[in-house]
Amino acid sequence: MQKMTLRGIVLIGAVALALSGCGQKPLSGPSSQESPSAPPPADSSKTTPASNAKDAAEGQPNQSNDAIHSEIKAYYGDEQQTMLVERQVAINYKEEKDKYTTALWTLKKAPADSGLVPLAAALGFKSAVLKDGTLTVNVTLSAEGRLGAPGEQMLLEALKKTLFQFPEVGAIDILVDGKPEESLMGHMELPHPIKRPM
Repeated sequence: MQKMTLRGIVLIGAVALALSGCGQKPLSGPSSQESPSAPPPADSSKTTPASNAKDAAEGQPNQSNDAIHSEIKAYYGDEQQTMLVERQVAINYKEEKDKYTTALWTLKKAPADSGLVPLAAALGFKSAVLKDGTLTVNVTLSAEGRLGAPGEQMLLEALKKTLFQFPEVGAIDILVDGKPEESLMGHMELPHPIKRPM
């Protein structure tokens, strides 16, 4: 009887151990589900620091020849997150309409070894559509990476400076999950739309 009980306990423990790993997200590697804050597919855009843009373009074996290459200014927080720092980055995209989303994705990851802080880490960029001079940007906001009032203000400045560098953009309307919100993270007013400074 004791052998049967012992075997039952061991069997139940083994099953419980096996099931405890189910449903857990892998710690590294690609995810089987695409989250809204995941970067765009590698074949539609690629960001690299401007100094390595030529090497990156030549080193991409799967990159098609019809990709459009541009250098833009992207904005990050300094190490203390007290001021914006501008960096030139190269972006690659397939169609002209993709350049806005691609430019926004550069704000999610600071250039390597720069010591800069990506202010848009909590944002996922669902879409950016230009119509009649107004760029409507639909974002999703994760709970991790939310900023305080000074950080939110710097993030809004980074978004404006990044998008207003394109001359065709006269105004920006930022939506959170498709809805106009009063504030992006609860601290700063979010006008609808944000107009280009004169």
